[in-house]
Amino acid sequence: MSADKAGSATIAGKMKDEESNLADRLLLVAGVTLFAIGQSLNFIIVFPMARTAGLSEQEIGVAFTLASLPLVFMAPFWGRTSDRVGRKPVFIIGLLGTGLGTALLAVVLNQGMVGSLSAMGLLLAITGARLFYGATSSAIYPSAAAYMADITTLKNRAKGMALVGSANSLGSIIGPLLAAGLAFAGVLTPMYAAAGLSIAGAAAAIFVLREPAVHKNRPKGTSELKWWDPRLRPFMIMWGCFFLVFISINLLTAIYIEDKLGITDKAVMVRTASIVLISMATVITVVQGVFLQIWHVSPKVLLRLCAPAFCIGLLIIAFATNVAGLMVGFAGFGLAFAFATPGINGSASMAMAPEDQGAAAGYLSAANTVGAIASPIVGTSIYQIAPNAPFLAGAGLFFLLSLYALTIKVVRPEEAAQATAA
Repeated sequence: MSADKAGSATIAGKMKDEESNLADRLLLVAGVTLFAIGQSLNFIIVFPMARTAGLSEQEIGVAFTLASLPLVFMAPFWGRTSDRVGRKPVFIIGLLGTGLGTALLAVVLNQGMVGSLSAMGLLLAITGARLFYGATSSAIYPSAAAYMADITTLKNRAKGMALVGSANSLGSIIGPLLAAGLAFAGVLTPMYAAAGLSIAGAAAAIFVLREPAVHKNRPKGTSELKWWDPRLRPFMIMWGCFFLVFISINLLTAIYIEDKLGITDKAVMVRTASIVLISMATVITVVQGVFLQIWHVSPKVLLRLCAPAFCIGLLIIAFATNVAGLMVGFAGFGLAFAFATPGINGSASMAMAPEDQGAAAGYLSAANTVGAIASPIVGTSIYQIAPNAPFLAGAGLFFLLSLYALTIKVVRPEEAAQATAA
């Protein structure tokens, strides 16, 4: 088959996938949503409850950092594995890991709160539980992003990536609602509920989710894509910086509210943190799930807009004096991430060959993890200077990142289509 015919066949296959896989897309969205629910509960419940059990902010930060180290290698591993064995099995592993890891964290926290573990024992147990959670749940994002790249044409790539991002933000809304709604039954009850939902989602994926036809028919091999590939490097830098600040802010949100607004009641603090995080996630969901699905916005434009929006949101939070101000600032975060997911991932995906999509998604996830590894220690250390210091430092970083984004060359869909055909 000639190159032109092969390229045409690939595009035709993807167009057929886009028309026929609504059930698969819904299940993919549900799986990413379940992952985000568990992740949001980590921010809302694990950090403040570990603090209540006797650990300092810096000790918790060290535990989260140590637990994140293996993820630098696991995300690329799962991405390459999805290229080799398929998107579906890797996606299922990620859902099972999310459910079991969330349940394990809840058990560990419960033991710490009732005094069954010493401070050092609790620190080690949280680290171990987070290690298991991260090593397995890190399979979800590379497989989901590669799955979406398989079933979307280049023209609709940004929309597809926005849908994955919207699912992630939807979970970030449901997680806080779950925490607030089930708090009456116990602070850890939402974590057990989220664990059960993730395991149920894995069972549904086993029986319902189909492997993308374009990937199923593609010859399986090992991608030769390297993390230092110049096509990928700028997008890894963008995600690394984003998650360095984003995870720091999410980990500090509950205690920042406690210290900044003088809230001492733990239940009120959890509800307030839930409200401000919901404002962020709502903006992401509406922008990605509605506006970017209706209006076609190029990944290049979205790439240029995401960092300035984050910078503005950080400045608003740094000088906020009430819950309303915090909600506005976190809504700015939401707008930034609504642009970042389709902008960064969409631009990176168009620069990659079809057989490298899983590996590229894995490396991008690893870049997220590098930012997440440094964020607990960096964020909690800067927090010791002043409660709003992490927000001001982040705003300075994102001002520079806004300038850097202007230098990144983004491949146009027509150029990417020609490269794929060749």
